[in-house]
Amino acid sequence: MFKFIHAADIHLDSPLRGLMRFEGAPVSRIQSATREAFRNLVQFAIDENVAFILIAGDLWDCDWPDSAPALFFIQQAARLGRAGIPIYIVKGNHDAESKLTSSIRHWPENVKFFNHKKPHIMAIESLNVVIHGQSYSQQQVTEDLSAGYPGPIRGAFNIGLLHTCLEDGGTDYAPTSVEKLVQRGYEYWALGHIHQRQNLNRDGVHIEFPGNLQGRSMRETGPKGCSLVTVGDDHCVTSRFEPLDTVRWEQVSVRSDDNGLECAVRKAMQQAVARADGRLLAVRLEVIGSVNSGQRLRDRLDALAVEVGDVWLEKVLVNPSLDKGEPSGKLSIYAPLALEIRDLIASLKADKGALSQWMGDFSELRGRFVGELGIGESAQLLNEQKAFQELVEKVGGQL
Repeated sequence: MFKFIHAADIHLDSPLRGLMRFEGAPVSRIQSATREAFRNLVQFAIDENVAFILIAGDLWDCDWPDSAPALFFIQQAARLGRAGIPIYIVKGNHDAESKLTSSIRHWPENVKFFNHKKPHIMAIESLNVVIHGQSYSQQQVTEDLSAGYPGPIRGAFNIGLLHTCLEDGGTDYAPTSVEKLVQRGYEYWALGHIHQRQNLNRDGVHIEFPGNLQGRSMRETGPKGCSLVTVGDDHCVTSRFEPLDTVRWEQVSVRSDDNGLECAVRKAMQQAVARADGRLLAVRLEVIGSVNSGQRLRDRLDALAVEVGDVWLEKVLVNPSLDKGEPSGKLSIYAPLALEIRDLIASLKADKGALSQWMGDFSELRGRFVGELGIGESAQLLNEQKAFQELVEKVGGQL
């Protein structure tokens, strides 16, 4: 019997460029979260005395201005090396042609990268384990890499290490299918690229995405971590998820009017804090119902978040519901669009951070027009954010 860790999509030092637009954001804690999660992974591997670690692509994000992420990784890999734990890595779409990796000439002996030229195997003879893999040669890989993986070694425990979208055709990320993976005859497929944990076992073959190691935005909510895999003497596989993230992203919805709002929010946040188990909790709050408190609402909820625990309120979305008492006749066939616009305006009124984010996106887009279309400075609005905020207030009062 032996154990190994299957991880993927580490995204060390992911830039998180949009984070600076959110007022009051704990920027340094969130930006360091990918490193802290990887430290947790290393410590977990040592504590569990695993035989090896598999990383199924996207160890970091493309090119970097310096080698800091690589040096951090080398330091952590050295810790694993002293514990006798090797790391086997395939490169994915984010780290396929990274200049960062090519600038590092000497990796620790326990770090094993799969070549991008063709599929090949790496054997761990002491465990009778064979790992089949191939790295990405470029960001876009439209062919099914797994189709070229070598056949299974009879009597050994065969692992396929692959970064894939797991879809047939029309994608840029080594598309394949569960059926094709099963047909290769391996016992375990260690997959990466999908940031949500998935177990896709079929016909005695264990096929798994562990999800990414650390959520980086509200698109990546819930626990994040790795899979701890145990292989029995009969090659029977059991796997369990181990959360290793240090920042937890959650979306919370409450239905309430102004009178009962704070009580409902407090209860929902307390439940989310309990699920986060001591981690920094980044919450996007959706308030369903009519709310007219504007920025005062955000101030109250920010204070409540601090009171409840280690919580950062990333954004407040106000979603006015169509209750029986609300007029609906004028919405007619345009109801879905009108509701969407009304919800957006209400959210912008309630959340100064969201308004700033919109203005940041607008400024970036306008900058492209200035550069590409020759629009001069005279065309720019004076005090744009104030003007936009006044527009939001005016339109919001008419919805």
